[in-house]
Amino acid sequence: MQMKTLYLLPFLFLAITTFAQKQFVVQNGTAQTFDDINVAIAAANAGDTIYLPGGGFNLNPATIEKTLHWRGVGHYPDSTVATGSTQITTYDVYFSGDCDNSTFEGIHFQHNVRFGTNGNECTGVTMKRCRVAGTLFLRSTDDTSSGNPDLAFHISECVTSTIQASYGMNVRVEKTMIFGVVNYFVLSYFNHCSVNYYDTSSSYDVINYCENCQFLNSVFSYSHAIRGSANCNFENNIFAGGLPYDPNTSTFTGSGNITSVSGGIYNTITGNVYSFSYANNYHLNTSATGKDEDGQTVDSITGTDPDDGTNAGVYGTLLPYKNGAVPYAPHIQSANIDNEASGGNLGVQIKVAAQSR
Repeated sequence: MQMKTLYLLPFLFLAITTFAQKQFVVQNGTAQTFDDINVAIAAANAGDTIYLPGGGFNLNPATIEKTLHWRGVGHYPDSTVATGSTQITTYDVYFSGDCDNSTFEGIHFQHNVRFGTNGNECTGVTMKRCRVAGTLFLRSTDDTSSGNPDLAFHISECVTSTIQASYGMNVRVEKTMIFGVVNYFVLSYFNHCSVNYYDTSSSYDVINYCENCQFLNSVFSYSHAIRGSANCNFENNIFAGGLPYDPNTSTFTGSGNITSVSGGIYNTITGNVYSFSYANNYHLNTSATGKDEDGQTVDSITGTDPDDGTNAGVYGTLLPYKNGAVPYAPHIQSANIDNEASGGNLGVQIKVAAQSR
């Protein structure tokens, strides 16, 4: 019970101070508060948790060199009405090889995010319910001569652009919307993702130079061609167009895939499907049809997961992507503060909520 109380203290404090001044809380057993994000980061010890309020923040220096656990309030507008979303505005954020086992939740990175240092990989990182608008670099270089290090990187319920692994292996990407290219992965796993990409220059295909990877229960809504890849397995995916490989002549294997979708894959898309919008509804279109791998028409693209009968894409599994992508940590859901005091008291009503998982 004591641990739970300590866990809530930073958010109760933030709830009181949010409307006066932005506060950053660093916690490791006890909590310290700071008015400046960079002072808070400098004061934190390796392994500490840093809680970020809503707002846009610039990291200076832009290179982080210790393991921290970063907690924001989320990035979906309808879930951060009271506080605003947590945004890191720095053009390139670097997490050096000394940031092993760092974790991130509920943060919108507006530009590129880079992990690792030459000769020192950043491993064991977990990123949940974040948005990365720029490229997410899982290694410091795309030098293909530097081997296939075990990154042990886990990405879950995020919204990303291109993800660049630079031939790193053991990356697990789950229930994530990818609006870019899947680049240079080895022995990695993609499950219940929604991949939405289009390149007018034809410089890239959606899966580039990936080897021995698994693509399961995922949705490829626009471009889905494969380049320079080998020995990957595709099972129970949904492709807007045809199957992106020849099962008879390629090194790829697969089964249970649905292709040539008619009627639109998603429920409601305003504008381009390959540009992320909070206004879009990325649930599968229940009236869409497609073809199985034998070329026979299937009446629905829903319920295709053979394990639990749920949908492909981020809204599949028994624990689907949460609309709002709110982090596990408590957050301010709503706040009502009276304009003036009555009887010497100022009425304040703040509702704090957290995801149940």
